[in-house]
Amino acid sequence: MQPHPDRIATTLAQRAFLLAGGPGEREWTLPEPGSADARIDLKLARANALRALSVRGTPAARSRLQGLDTPDLLAGTVQDGTARGLLVAYEEAVSLCAPAPPEPERTPPVLLPPRELRRRREILVASGGARVRFSRRDGIHFVDRAEAVNATHALRFEDARDVGTLDGFAAVEGERARVFDPAHLQPAALAQDAARDLLVLAGRLGRRRTGFACRITLEGRKDEPFLRVTIEVENLHPDHRLRLRLHGVPPELVRGCGTPPFEPVITKQGRHHAATLVRACGRLRVGDALVAVPGAQCPGWIRHEFEIG
Repeated sequence: MQPHPDRIATTLAQRAFLLAGGPGEREWTLPEPGSADARIDLKLARANALRALSVRGTPAARSRLQGLDTPDLLAGTVQDGTARGLLVAYEEAVSLCAPAPPEPERTPPVLLPPRELRRRREILVASGGARVRFSRRDGIHFVDRAEAVNATHALRFEDARDVGTLDGFAAVEGERARVFDPAHLQPAALAQDAARDLLVLAGRLGRRRTGFACRITLEGRKDEPFLRVTIEVENLHPDHRLRLRLHGVPPELVRGCGTPPFEPVITKQGRHHAATLVRACGRLRVGDALVAVPGAQCPGWIRHEFEIG
């Protein structure tokens, strides 16, 4: 399959010529395997559109996404103008779906006052199966008795500078990644009743100038066997990759919507699994040239939703 013209052409004139059916001056290339975590914003938007289509899709909504499944578009290894057009297409596909059914009414949660939150050494969030305990000592301690999993510091974050292209991450030689533990976040809100537990952690990962504002929501519904985890991070730094680490938690117990799959990582400290939350990279390889794609730095807030357990 021939790739999108963004992978062949580096000038507007050449791209117009190619779109009209003319031969390219450069040998075209397909996305490389490392592009699985390029342009996370596109992957999240596509996953949201496909989720809406699966439940309330219409012929018009499905028609809007036709032809947007080439390797380059799925990988996000395209220039900024094409990426903006893709985001619009995904939003339009969702808007063309049938109206979403109303959410079931839930009793508004009763939030504990901050003073009581600060006094608690541990906070439990339990679903009908899996559960977590949050503390300054153990961070996010995950337990799933049905799967015989008991993991302290189960979720961590890893950030490293990126000198690669959208086709693949490349670390700075000799530079170690920074690792952050959510144990350093602060409980911002807690609600517990007969139907669910909900804990919000907020703060920063890393130091103020080089860190990331972060908000983690842990929700356990008593009628579900898994935990709902929402991770929001604000990306203000170019050329880096922020990943979520699983320690002691099998990746098959974690389901993300649009998040690249977890991959095994072996270090001197041991083995874990990691999936990209943000990959900020402003370079696209086109033939033997590098094209600037500042939109692929993914500035602003990025939101990921997971089910664990």
